[in-house]
Amino acid sequence: MERKISSPFKANPSRSMGPHVRQVIPSAHKPFEPFVFLDHFGPFDKYPESSGVPPHPHAGIATVTYLFEGSNRHQDSLGNDVVIQAGDIAWMHAGKGIIHAEGMNEGRTEKETVHGLQLWVSLPAKDKFSNPDFFHYPKETLPVIERNNCTIKVLCGELFGKISPVRSLTPTLLWEIKMPAGSKLELPIPENYDCGIYTISGIALCQNQALRPIHIAGLEQGGDSVRIEAGEDSHVILLGGLPLNEPIVAYASFVMNSEDQIRQVIRDYQEGRMGGL
Repeated sequence: MERKISSPFKANPSRSMGPHVRQVIPSAHKPFEPFVFLDHFGPFDKYPESSGVPPHPHAGIATVTYLFEGSNRHQDSLGNDVVIQAGDIAWMHAGKGIIHAEGMNEGRTEKETVHGLQLWVSLPAKDKFSNPDFFHYPKETLPVIERNNCTIKVLCGELFGKISPVRSLTPTLLWEIKMPAGSKLELPIPENYDCGIYTISGIALCQNQALRPIHIAGLEQGGDSVRIEAGEDSHVILLGGLPLNEPIVAYASFVMNSEDQIRQVIRDYQEGRMGGL
């Protein structure tokens, strides 16, 4: 049975990061667990003199960076130093705590357009204090499906027998979908998943509901598929997963299960137990 879609909401510019960053989750829409955060940044130009995001901590989540255009340097307190290219995934398992920097000291010699997403996946309670780790998945390792003239990239999860190599500690799906005008898709979704659709560009139609650029809508429970039609050339993201059904307490870049845990990771950061960068 096809899932119904809720009313779409527009993602507004970030007050803290500037107009080139759209805060989608949780500002425009409630989380689709285990995803508790989604920022859409760009497109914007980075210049040789541009600075990135300086070192900062995370705990209790996995951060996911995916670029549509450009590149971005990742550095962290485990010693990882990787340049993420368009189409790659940077999956940082923060666990009990890690420090990272994004786009710092890249040594650019010319302007580059950067456009992409950052998402946070809340870790299950049993893994909140697990050891941190980092995984880089080059674009060549991520499955691509051609169907009805559309292209579906399986960033996380499984679709039509294609399985992403990206490891998530809870069942998760993250699909990038590109559709030419007039094309149609019907995609299977597990009935117990909490899912939503975010439009990057174009107009995606679901049950005659138009999803315009930088709008997000939820898929209501009670179905095992979604149908999407492209009103024009469209680029959309389908995301979601199995709800954790656990308490969520967020503070700054920490997402834990209790206030006591938040205080613990703040102490760990202040006392240097997350390392340095």
